[in-house]
Amino acid sequence: MATTRRALLGALAATLFLGAVAPAVAGQRLLGTSQTGEPVAETLQTGWRLVYFGYTFCPDVCPLGLQTMSEALDALGPVADRVTPIFVTVDPERDTPQVMANYVTFFHPRLVGLSPSQDELKQMAAAWRVKYARVEVGEGRPYLMDHTATIFLVDPNGEIAGRLSHNLPADRMAEKIRTVLESRS
Repeated sequence: MATTRRALLGALAATLFLGAVAPAVAGQRLLGTSQTGEPVAETLQTGWRLVYFGYTFCPDVCPLGLQTMSEALDALGPVADRVTPIFVTVDPERDTPQVMANYVTFFHPRLVGLSPSQDELKQMAAAWRVKYARVEVGEGRPYLMDHTATIFLVDPNGEIAGRLSHNLPADRMAEKIRTVLESRS
């Protein structure tokens, strides 16, 4: 009885921390090429994951989100070994696997960078309910990308277990991740 009550309270706390979570959409998979030049490994479709959609030329939001993810993973200590951090570009035109390889190493040694094709990106955006759009900023200036700035916590079954703000302090993000992992162990 106490174990059931504890599990129920843990699930309730996770819901309160992370907000209501929509069920996973059929086909909600990671697609593309990793920063090593290999197709997405099947191992990225399982286990706990932190998934963030952004782009390497982002002037502010993406670096903040990736830095927060990295600091949260460090704050989790050994628990972080259960979570794979993944950065998916919404700008595959510029973010080749080589560009992603150089970029992700600035943030965390375990961060996986994915470069989908335009078609793969469209499929993922629909499945993950991620928005992105190219924004021209003026003649002679590089374009920007508007995009969803949510970090998804994904469980081993491929369901979104939480949505985390990119600008959440790292210690709070780690606390929320830990709460969900403990409530589902």
